[in-house]
Amino acid sequence: MHLTILTLLLLLATGTTHGAEPTAVQRCATQLQAEQARIERDFTRDRPPQSDKVAFDRWSRNLHAALNAAGKAAESCERQSQPALTPERRSALEACISRVSAKSEEVDRRYASRTLSRDEQARLRAEQLELHDQRIACDLASRR
Repeated sequence: MHLTILTLLLLLATGTTHGAEPTAVQRCATQLQAEQARIERDFTRDRPPQSDKVAFDRWSRNLHAALNAAGKAAESCERQSQPALTPERRSALEACISRVSAKSEEVDRRYASRTLSRDEQARLRAEQLELHDQRIACDLASRR
């Protein structure tokens, strides 16, 4: 049952149902899945015993570094597959980002050079999260 659901999800993610042509993002995701499978297969073959703590830790770090590199390659693939922004959208994006950056600098100045109480830390974190959401909104608006 779980294997059937997983297979269907993978088919949908790769766009291979109904003869659909996979999008660039789906192609990048498929490449990432293949690369992750290859890395896991190669590293599983050379896995040291857990009793050898030093070798196992080195192997684990190398495995995670390889998986992170594959993830970054997939992100780069997705970024490169996105269409370029028009000059109008680019200037609107830059204006939006500069507004958010100015707000961020103002928040940083307000809370800088002193020890914050718990309430102030909570307010600072809430404002930082709001600014982060605004920055994401800038990016999303530029892609519409």
